[in-house]
Amino acid sequence: MTAKLKIGFVGVGRRGLSHMDVASRFDRVSIEAACDVDESRLKEVAAKYKVRTYKSLDEMLEKEDLDIAVISTPTPLHVPQTIKCVKAGLDVMLEKPITLKLDEANELLRVVKSSDRIVCVGFQSRYSNAVKKAKEAIEDETLSMLSGFWYWTIPIIKWIRRRDMGGGQIVDQAIHLVDLFRYFAGEVDSVYAVYTEKGRNTEADIAMGFINWASYVVAVRFKNGAIGSLHTTYALYPGVFRSKSKSEAVEDVATRESSVGLDIICREKLIRYVHPIETRVYTPDKEVEVFKTARDPTIDMWEAFIEAVINRDKSLVSTIYEDTYKTMCISLAANESAKTGNVIKLDSFCSE
Repeated sequence: MTAKLKIGFVGVGRRGLSHMDVASRFDRVSIEAACDVDESRLKEVAAKYKVRTYKSLDEMLEKEDLDIAVISTPTPLHVPQTIKCVKAGLDVMLEKPITLKLDEANELLRVVKSSDRIVCVGFQSRYSNAVKKAKEAIEDETLSMLSGFWYWTIPIIKWIRRRDMGGGQIVDQAIHLVDLFRYFAGEVDSVYAVYTEKGRNTEADIAMGFINWASYVVAVRFKNGAIGSLHTTYALYPGVFRSKSKSEAVEDVATRESSVGLDIICREKLIRYVHPIETRVYTPDKEVEVFKTARDPTIDMWEAFIEAVINRDKSLVSTIYEDTYKTMCISLAANESAKTGNVIKLDSFCSE
């Protein structure tokens, strides 16, 4: 039997623990070590997964013989830690967003291109069967518009509430939809954005540590001539579409509605992705086709990543850094446009 791939986790907060849970399901990997500054979290994972723990990434890399690093730390740490792991000869599963700084994104791109390492970025939605069905339904020759929305509330994670740490919703959260824009419609030519703090700038919000934009509108033009719009907010409340009346004789609204979605418009065809539930295809001459999400796409992402690492074949992963770097550029370009009022030409903006 081939030796198992040895994994070290860098950051064991909510998303790090989620990755650890998924990775533990695969027989071909072995969770060996975890690194975090929070001792209580390290004690948790040590007890559950019997791993060795470290408070320093440098120490973990020095003492452990690892194949893979999983990086789920705060965004400003992502690039330095990924570069350190790649230079140490590890393949990397890197959580999104990649960075808040374009120069860091470019630096990581140069490092990855000059190595033989695989860096998979955590845009798991690309691996969803429902998302793949949406892509299959697109008619490229008549693709006209994409329209996405992400309606949310103040982030649970405190550091994400600050735009200097989390980058705002277009960078931290709705970047998943930005990535699907590219997956469905190809590369972006230009970006224009307007943001507002209104709606989440009360004394109560500030007291909760929310120093960020409240709502966001981003318009893009794709190189193929299609257009797109993205509308997102932190101004709402948890469970905005959930029914609060237990006496209602209807199915739970949460099974039919989502606060996140994306519409794709082709000639006489609407493809609606209801995240993360399903894809619906509407046409004038047949019944609505519905494709339910089969399972957590993070599992499929890990499956593809493990196969890619074993076979040394980047083509098995649809979210390698060399590609998703462009998604990061779009989100950063949107922030730049909102700050300056300028239309950003993406090729010029993200050129190395």
